[in-house]
Amino acid sequence: MSEVYFLKIKEQTPEALIEAGKKISAIFSDFFSTEDKLAIKLHFGERGNKNHVSPIFVKEIYNNLKEKVKDICLTDCNVLYKGERTLASSHIRLAKEHGFDFAEIVIADGEKGDKETKIEINQKHFSSIKIGEKLKDYNALLTITHVTGHGGAAYGGALKNIGMGLGSRSGKLEMHQAFKLQVSPERCKSCGLCAAECPADAIRMGKIAQINQDKCIGCAKCISVCPNDSILIPWGELASENLQERIVEYCSGILKDRKAYFINVLLNVTKNCDCIGATKSPMVEDIGILASDDLVAIEQASIDLVGRKYFEKKGTNSLVQINYAQELGLGKKDYRLMVE
Repeated sequence: MSEVYFLKIKEQTPEALIEAGKKISAIFSDFFSTEDKLAIKLHFGERGNKNHVSPIFVKEIYNNLKEKVKDICLTDCNVLYKGERTLASSHIRLAKEHGFDFAEIVIADGEKGDKETKIEINQKHFSSIKIGEKLKDYNALLTITHVTGHGGAAYGGALKNIGMGLGSRSGKLEMHQAFKLQVSPERCKSCGLCAAECPADAIRMGKIAQINQDKCIGCAKCISVCPNDSILIPWGELASENLQERIVEYCSGILKDRKAYFINVLLNVTKNCDCIGATKSPMVEDIGILASDDLVAIEQASIDLVGRKYFEKKGTNSLVQINYAQELGLGKKDYRLMVE
């Protein structure tokens, strides 16, 4: 039975968040070694969203780690949709504006989200996965996750933060099964940037850009370079269960041969994830912060503490991802809650 440490948080003052950072850091103080190259996986929050993990809390943990490991950074990959986190430069700029200006920030899939590396996993949905290329430089991962609901996966915790978050842009397309990108005739200005940047020579220019679906390799680079948000993603109706399993398979590949520890933040628990560009009211009162070296156990504990009913809608089952993660050997659902 795995231990999941639970620190109650009564108020989110700077002093309380600094103290929380110190206490959580003490729990896993010996987990990482001086030889580790450590990436701290975060979601920096979309423009207008203030629900994301507090940089005050993260900074305290970072300060406690930076003298203990060989190399350390904050990391994420670019998003699939068009926004400020589509390009690494604007992604980093927004992260710093949100208070994450105290450490090096590495956007692992590069400026345009097309720098990736493949990992063989041979699972049900994927034989291999595509993740941010720069992740190969880090043998250790500390995941700090803001627990929320999620439109597609029902529950957004550490599994989603790692699996979906660290997939390259083309990897994110694969997880969503969002293929056959289209061009909006209303938005396209026929500027030619997408055609010039397409690595598969799959785009021809006419009155609007035209994508050759037979040649398109699904890299989604056109999404990042289009200045007019003209590339349409056919999200389709991928079943929640299918999406959850795909995220878990990506997570299994990312954690393969990599040391990892997990922190789940159960504060400002909202219905939607921090990709929403607005600050939303929490579904429940603030609960606290969890820490564990067992990914499955901390996810199960998070759902139990918040309440499963808050993550269920339209017949979705938020436990699919946790059950599948256990099946793939990422941890055990049985846990002992250690109250700090």
